[in-house]
Amino acid sequence: MTTQNQISGTPGLMSAPQVGRRSSIWHQIWKHRIEYLLISPFFIIFGIFHGYPLAFSIWLSFQRWQGIGEPRWFGLGNYERLLKSERIIGALGNTIIFLIILLPIIIGLTLVLATILNSPQIKGRKVLRVLYFLPYITSAVIVAIIFQLLLNNNSGWINGILEAVGIGRVGWLIEAWPARISVILMVLWGATGYNVLIMLGGLQGIPAELYDAASVDGADTIQKFFFVTVPMMRGVILFVGITTTIGLLNLFTQPWLLFSSSSGSGPDDATATLNTIQYSTAFQASRYGEAAALGFIIAILVIFATLIQLRLVRTAEA
Repeated sequence: MTTQNQISGTPGLMSAPQVGRRSSIWHQIWKHRIEYLLISPFFIIFGIFHGYPLAFSIWLSFQRWQGIGEPRWFGLGNYERLLKSERIIGALGNTIIFLIILLPIIIGLTLVLATILNSPQIKGRKVLRVLYFLPYITSAVIVAIIFQLLLNNNSGWINGILEAVGIGRVGWLIEAWPARISVILMVLWGATGYNVLIMLGGLQGIPAELYDAASVDGADTIQKFFFVTVPMMRGVILFVGITTTIGLLNLFTQPWLLFSSSSGSGPDDATATLNTIQYSTAFQASRYGEAAALGFIIAILVIFATLIQLRLVRTAEA
């Protein structure tokens, strides 16, 4: 008995209950082996195309590697260089500017448009819904070409209209703030349709009895919007806010295509975002370790911004 107690209490050896628990787990796995076999393709594909690249990126973020030769251990050096880089700080500032301006506009505009399209008083609602959704499925390259033609400094239609009304030309593609506004307009053009569709789905789930009750209480259209529609759409608004925030913190396509000649940076790096710099760092400067580190910094920002939004919503509900 003493010997058994000593053995069971010896570090590194499992007790009988532990052995029994482990054998029971393996017994259950073997019992359901067919089910595990059927779902295994998902986990295998996920591991190959997501798990391994993620693990490799984490490892690469601590290395110095130019794509050829042996990687060299650099520790936190990549992160230190990025956090001290004035260009990265400027790109972060541009990203925050786009986020602060576009997030409330996208949420407010799409909610209002969806409310209008959901109204039975609007004729041709189905056609309008299709028209609003078309920009989302239109090729971003085509949209960028159209915006370049519209905003061209010398022959663009927008400047032609501004000159005709006596305002004068604006350097949409050659000046800092006009360049940012160009990116904002292009993002708004592409993002509105998808978010209107999401908002419209949420609106159609609101019981009509709530609006009838509000009408009985004497509420007008605006009061119904603020006291019935907005509270009932809180979850959908949160979803649109989070997905839009993630998209804006990962903004790449619009500035890159609109200012492709300057690697998406625009005049004086006015439209440079963290993602455009990450792309140019990796595939133009061949600093893959630094680009991987920047990717994880972006991921941390996305998680942090999402948690803030969730906290704000929970605080408002409390």
